[in-house]
Amino acid sequence: MRQQIDTGGLSFMEIRRKDKYYVDKSMLIGDILSSNDSGVYLFTRPRRFGKTTNLTMLDAFFNIEYKGNRWFDGLEISNHPEFDSYRNAFPVINLNLKEVKADDFDTFLGNLKEVVLESFKMHAYLLESPSLMRDERKLFDDLMDGSIDKSQLIFSIKKLSKMLERHHGVKPIILIDEYDRAVSDSFGSESHRPMMNLLGKIMGAALKNNDSLQMAYVTGIMQIAKESIFSDLNNIRVNNIFSIKSDERFGFTEAEVKKILADFGHPEKFEEAKAWYDGYRFGDAEVYNPFSIMSYVSEDFKPESFWANSGGDWIIKTLLKSIDDQNYSRILDLTTGGSMEVELRPAVTYSRIGHANSSLYSLMAMSGYLKAVPKENDWYEVSIPNREVLDKVRIAISDVIACNDTTFKNLVDAVRSRNADGMEKAIQNILIGGSYLNLVDENSYILVVMTLLRGLMPDYDVKTEVEQGNGRTDLFLRPLSSNKVPMILEFKKVDSEKDLVPATEEAIRQIRDKRYALGMPSDTVLIGMAFWGKIPKVLIGSQPD
Repeated sequence: MRQQIDTGGLSFMEIRRKDKYYVDKSMLIGDILSSNDSGVYLFTRPRRFGKTTNLTMLDAFFNIEYKGNRWFDGLEISNHPEFDSYRNAFPVINLNLKEVKADDFDTFLGNLKEVVLESFKMHAYLLESPSLMRDERKLFDDLMDGSIDKSQLIFSIKKLSKMLERHHGVKPIILIDEYDRAVSDSFGSESHRPMMNLLGKIMGAALKNNDSLQMAYVTGIMQIAKESIFSDLNNIRVNNIFSIKSDERFGFTEAEVKKILADFGHPEKFEEAKAWYDGYRFGDAEVYNPFSIMSYVSEDFKPESFWANSGGDWIIKTLLKSIDDQNYSRILDLTTGGSMEVELRPAVTYSRIGHANSSLYSLMAMSGYLKAVPKENDWYEVSIPNREVLDKVRIAISDVIACNDTTFKNLVDAVRSRNADGMEKAIQNILIGGSYLNLVDENSYILVVMTLLRGLMPDYDVKTEVEQGNGRTDLFLRPLSSNKVPMILEFKKVDSEKDLVPATEEAIRQIRDKRYALGMPSDTVLIGMAFWGKIPKVLIGSQPD
């Protein structure tokens, strides 16, 4: 009987207990122990790339409470007896920070207390230990009844590690899952900074100068730099999407994907799976999205945007709402299959997002929206990795320009029929409804219209700043079939409503005077657009005889 696939987020232990299909990533344990058996390890990868599964695998391997388990039988790590002395030899503290997502600080604080309480409950046997001191018993009690204050909370995990060492005679291992979940979700809110400060103090106390710590393993999407969480840690080893070591331990390699497809009877589906879910690069490894591959197989090999539709799209949406026109335009170019060279940094500073290209594109790469191929020094060639991510980025762009489907259809119909009044009404509705549109200059309007037309008119290649005649067109719609006509659009921004009509006339005149339609068919459509705030005016023209 063929093994079943889990896409619901089972732990490593449950996957092995229930004999679910498992792609062996056990040598991550070997990677860690062969480097050093102490210190703090931070592994950052995009969401749904196996971070939690790998963390629970480490729990299964190291945790003294699981002594005697058979979960690693047949896995690669079992062929390495040099690591046997570490197996189920340590008490383990689990801190699941993905559960502390909150919109405000008070809720965050309450959720954080609950998560710490759960960590303590896992070691409730300590209450029977003769080694437990009076203040330590009180800490348990304060957590249980919710009376624990902030200062107690900050040192709670550090104190728990001391209790465990005293009881077991062995220093514990701390496992922290999705350390950056709450602070990332709160980016842009008033609670962002106090959340980050408190979390930084808790983790600093637990991970820095903790004499009762054997090793810590921390997962997240990004490495947060210079902003309190890791700023004081000098014993941290960071493994990110640029790291060569352990580059195949997250995500699936091509060989693994081919084996999965063959194991489930459809090796011929490889090219389809590759187009939809390949394209990521971690270190020197080309990898596939593991969640999407497993979902693809479990859904009878019907390609869909599994990863893209599983949530966590705050990053791309937040970025598109805050970036400047130049970077917005560059991201639009990526959606048409382009690439560009940018500087990337592994550590992201939130305060620099929107102000530094390296933070913007680093965040997109770390969170799985860009493939990054190294060039020289800190420069990388970035592109959208696959069909699934492309669809997600395009949807996020459309969401920034929010309006109903009828308005979109009306715009397309008006453009195709060269209906100036229809264009005006549709564009005005879009501009009024787009609360995040930053209409600061002429280029802002160009980007809005270009975004809409690219997404809504797949039978046209929509380009900006195309060199034509004696200048560059604002927008050029090149038809992809012979039965469509080219369109040239010129944009103007005016300071008063009375200037709208003259500006559209000037736009048409500019197209003709600068011969933007040189070499184009005689039926090429000329469109002049002028904007006063969110009020558009459109004039349709044609080439002179």
